[in-house]
Amino acid sequence: MATEVPQCGIDLIKKFEGYYHELPDGRAEAYPDPKVGWKLPTIGFGTTKYPDGQKVKRGDIITRAKAEECLKWDVEQRCRPALEKIPTWKQMNDNQCGAFYSFAYNLGEHFYKGANFQSITKVCDSPDRWGDNQWIKEQFVKYRNPGTSVEAGLRRRREAEAELFCTAVA
Repeated sequence: MATEVPQCGIDLIKKFEGYYHELPDGRAEAYPDPKVGWKLPTIGFGTTKYPDGQKVKRGDIITRAKAEECLKWDVEQRCRPALEKIPTWKQMNDNQCGAFYSFAYNLGEHFYKGANFQSITKVCDSPDRWGDNQWIKEQFVKYRNPGTSVEAGLRRRREAEAELFCTAVA
């Protein structure tokens, strides 16, 4: 089990969140959430709230270093405590944990046993099936918001999370 957030999880989050609305000087400005628009101002690598508790707002600008700091803080402070409560968490390898960090960062850290998360909860609760790559992929890709403008991107993300989950640690 990962004793700290595995870099593979951070890298996957960064890949799919992207560093958006980068300015010519390398800083980034706030942008509207792809699904709900300015109801959820976002900055950097998907940050919606800064470590000091302030919400991101339209017009905010951030450096790449600060964006990475915010991402790591959010994963450590928001996602990690919730994920560590999953009963099988200590049985997971770094890649499996990294996949769930990405999933939690995108869909909410309290997914485990959530009303709309039965399939992914079953993945967590079924270590005997962790070697069944096809089944794992089928469970992850259920969480893609079918019929929305973000479905294709979420499908790619869920497939990448499933692939990471199924990748053995060397």
